[in-house]
Amino acid sequence: MEKTCNDKYCQNCGVLINIDAFICPRCGAMQAPVEKQDFFEVHRDWIITLLLCLIFGVFGAHRFYNRKIGTGLLMLFTLGGFGIWYVVDLIVIILGGFTNKEGRVIR
Repeated sequence: MEKTCNDKYCQNCGVLINIDAFICPRCGAMQAPVEKQDFFEVHRDWIITLLLCLIFGVFGAHRFYNRKIGTGLLMLFTLGGFGIWYVVDLIVIILGGFTNKEGRVIR
């Protein structure tokens, strides 16, 4: 199971549990409360990348934001690969497969 913003790990046994759980259902250990993060805080990079692509995508602004300078310059000089590259990037961002320079997926 993959960890989401509504999950946390048990401080005793390490099993994935609900963020609101006071007691681990597996080992029975008491859990310290965890501050919840809002949607924008968790997905800030994805939202900013999406907005930059929507508004300034043909100029490669979303690629500059994610430190992909080389491909950002190519998009800038070709106006988003004549619009095709822009549309492909927009779809990849919406589907959650866009990565930054380090290869980390933007979510």
